[in-house]
Amino acid sequence: MIAAPLMDFGMNFVIAAVLGLLLGSFASLAAHRLPRGETLTTGRSHCPQCGHALGMADLVPLFSYLLSRGKCRHCHAAIPARYPLIEIGAALACVLAVAVAGPGLQAALLGLLAVGLVILTAVDLEHQIIPDGVSLALAVLGLGYQALTGNSPQAWALAGAGALAGFTIAWLLRFMFLRLKGREALGFGDVKFFAVAGLWTGIMGLADFMLISGLAGILFAAVWRWRGGDAVFPFGPALAFGLYSAVLLAAAGAPQPLSLLMMR
Repeated sequence: MIAAPLMDFGMNFVIAAVLGLLLGSFASLAAHRLPRGETLTTGRSHCPQCGHALGMADLVPLFSYLLSRGKCRHCHAAIPARYPLIEIGAALACVLAVAVAGPGLQAALLGLLAVGLVILTAVDLEHQIIPDGVSLALAVLGLGYQALTGNSPQAWALAGAGALAGFTIAWLLRFMFLRLKGREALGFGDVKFFAVAGLWTGIMGLADFMLISGLAGILFAAVWRWRGGDAVFPFGPALAFGLYSAVLLAAAGAPQPLSLLMMR
């Protein structure tokens, strides 16, 4: 009698992982095409080296990469490792969503959030930009998430306050650093993303997002410098990690630092 619930529980994770791999494959496509101004809906996927159109055997998430040993089947050029890494990252994020929220619409929205954040991370690492289209899509998802999990005047007020506070704080940081140091600490894409993050977390969860993003940024910057990266450090990956962590913490019912301070 115990085995059946355990099997159902495990199957939910398997389904989440498979869907995550499929969504990760889309994320790889989007991360490659969006910065180049290419459409996501037309044009077959092709090898960036030889231009050969990819068939179904080349497009099975993760397994095609493993079976081809990381090389194009047509020209034998090496396939960048970022493609399977994106797929694995999306799969793990979707499994986490199901583990925290359980199977259902909330987990689906969290999984879509993860996919958007994976796209943002990949694009920012390669091009050091956060596409407005990705931020807009995440904002729309955030509205849907608030409608599902809150959908009350108070919840909408907290979400709106979070978006406004996030934008204002980031803009002030950008302005002050530019005024004092003569260079940008945050790109304007980062500033707009702060507003999106505030919409997802609400004003009460914004402290979580900023704290986790700051700590992740320090760690990522250290790794970036150690690997010989450029002087300009892309902050998008840290912001993406911070937002997903903060949203998952809230979905799991974990205490939020700002709310604890206000209760004292």
